[in-house]
Amino acid sequence: MKLSPVLLAFAALSLVACNRAPPPTITGTAVLEFAASDLVSAELRSMAPTVPLSGTLRPWREATVKARVAGELQALSVREGDTVKQGQIIGRIDATDYRARLAGSEADVAAARATLGVAEKNQATQESLLARNFISRNAYDTTAGTHDAAKARLDAAKAAADVGRKALSDTTLVAPIDGIVSARIVQAGERVPVDGRIVTVADISRLELAASIPAGDAARLAPGAAITVSVEGLDDVRITGRIERINPAAAPGSRSIELYALIENRDGRLRGGLFAQGQVAAGTAQERVAVPASALREEDGDLVLYVLTADKVQRRRVKTAIAEAGWVAITEGLASGERVVRYNLGPLKDGSPAKVKPASVPVAAPVADTSPRSGNPGTQSAPAPSPGIPSPAPARGT
Repeated sequence: MKLSPVLLAFAALSLVACNRAPPPTITGTAVLEFAASDLVSAELRSMAPTVPLSGTLRPWREATVKARVAGELQALSVREGDTVKQGQIIGRIDATDYRARLAGSEADVAAARATLGVAEKNQATQESLLARNFISRNAYDTTAGTHDAAKARLDAAKAAADVGRKALSDTTLVAPIDGIVSARIVQAGERVPVDGRIVTVADISRLELAASIPAGDAARLAPGAAITVSVEGLDDVRITGRIERINPAAAPGSRSIELYALIENRDGRLRGGLFAQGQVAAGTAQERVAVPASALREEDGDLVLYVLTADKVQRRRVKTAIAEAGWVAITEGLASGERVVRYNLGPLKDGSPAKVKPASVPVAAPVADTSPRSGNPGTQSAPAPSPGIPSPAPARGT
């Protein structure tokens, strides 16, 4: 029986369809795969209870140079950022008027001294005459009063000369402390009044941190306690200091206590006005279960960790107590040795199956065959067929 071409084509298509494999069936839920670096084990660490601190750094000593006399500022040799030493001359005020006033005061001193000399001679003469009863007691008393008045005028002239001398000295401006000029308020050529601000000098060899803490935490702290802070711009550097003093009264509005900590800054890498935050130890250290701070997440107002247990991801609500050097103590919800997801890897579902991806094994590079069987050194010859196994037939071209 001879089949038509249409039937032959249909039969061929049916045969191909029968030989084709059925499509794969997808069953179950996708398995989360973590790298070993994505997980971290909770461990016991020695941690002490702490009180958080935050505040602004400021120089522990700061002084403003003011004009003690009025006049024109003739010279000012320092600018912002210049380092000065205590007693260093940094500027001058026009001293012409003050030199003239001092000269007049010194002239008054000389005149008063001459008048006093005459009065002393007269008094000595009158004393001699009174001893021989040549003059009356009243006449002598008049001469003695003249002497006393001359002495008083000399004392007044000397005091006026001292004031003039001090005013002339005040026309020279000097640095009051060692430090760095942080502000220059006026320029040379301007007229400054008495008590007019000229420059500000800050000593940043030490810095003071003013921080507010709750009144309940203040009872656990005392002067001398060590603090550890990080400063903006130097987040990777931990800076230590100590509590210098604690305010005895709470602030009226916030009911918080102000404390002041001293931080050494001999190398000058810190500056006043920078924001710092850290903590101060408020008790003895204890062994606590801890995880890196990066493993904690805040979801719906709860602190949670994602724990890998029994090949599943489990969402745990936890309670924390202490944070120290990037680690957080867990007081409830986690045991030592449990593995948690170290970083925020996106949304994870509680109960999702998970596994740890095995470490990849590097593939060895092919070794060159230099045996005599190879025609060319460095090329690998085909292996000889095993006994009883026929050699493969050469492929035919299509």
